[in-house]
Amino acid sequence: MTTKRHTLCIAVSAAILATPFAAAAGPADAPNPNDGMRYLSVDALSDKLGNQQVLSTLSLPVGRSAWVQAGVGKARNNAQNGGQRPGIFTGAVGVAGESYQLTVNTAQRFDGSRFRQQDWGSSLDWKHGGSSVGVDLAHRRARTSGTTGASAVPTQTSVSGTGFGGHGVLRLSEHVSVYGAATHNHYKTSVQQAAMTPPGGLLSGNPLLGQVLFGGVSAVNIDEVALDHSAQVGTTYRWSKVAVSAEYTTGQVHDNGGAMHSVDVKAAVDVAPGWRVASGVGRSSSQQSGQATFALVSAAYGW
Repeated sequence: MTTKRHTLCIAVSAAILATPFAAAAGPADAPNPNDGMRYLSVDALSDKLGNQQVLSTLSLPVGRSAWVQAGVGKARNNAQNGGQRPGIFTGAVGVAGESYQLTVNTAQRFDGSRFRQQDWGSSLDWKHGGSSVGVDLAHRRARTSGTTGASAVPTQTSVSGTGFGGHGVLRLSEHVSVYGAATHNHYKTSVQQAAMTPPGGLLSGNPLLGQVLFGGVSAVNIDEVALDHSAQVGTTYRWSKVAVSAEYTTGQVHDNGGAMHSVDVKAAVDVAPGWRVASGVGRSSSQQSGQATFALVSAAYGW
């Protein structure tokens, strides 16, 4: 539920691998709640099926406790995923105190009149001693237009709904932390065309709906997939300038679309003052796409 990933709260793992670029401070010189929120980052994802995504994000602090973020990017999905190439715009605002953090965010994806997706979300966290627990709320509206069937019937399909979830990070020691998240979404789908909806659900008889709104699930395009429920668990081990994380993600695709699973390992390294680079590899599987290996890389500069 971030400007970067879907409602399975990948904000949890992103926060772990992108630890704020704040300078160390002793008990008598506690940092501001928004320290570390001044940075520019670029993230890229790709899998062997040809799905790709690149997103650049600028984050700026406001006062002592708030911040704003804006991002722009581009995605490319293979033919099995509908073949669309949506542009991506993201935005977020947040405010934090010593024991709480509130974030409101949005992600807008569009590919002309063919595909449009609007995600809105908010998270409220309570923090204590390096650990945190939070609740999430999200809303999605997505639609796509095209033709279906041998007779090329003009069709517009849409999905909309609200999701609720929770997430948390537990710091076990100075070096080790574990995290998890779960979300349950309530989606409704509709098809505007003359033909009746076939038995077995919208996905079974509507290729356009299956390809663009629900099908071809991979770790790269999961932000565009309607999941009835999803969950994520992971762990991170930190050294002074390196953090290694391993995580597992699973979800159930809406309208009898089958399950998806993903596992990956990431490493983030502070290569120079203010600079952090991260890379990772993983493997995802789904009923529509089968198995696919994916890779990610990111770079961030904080000042």
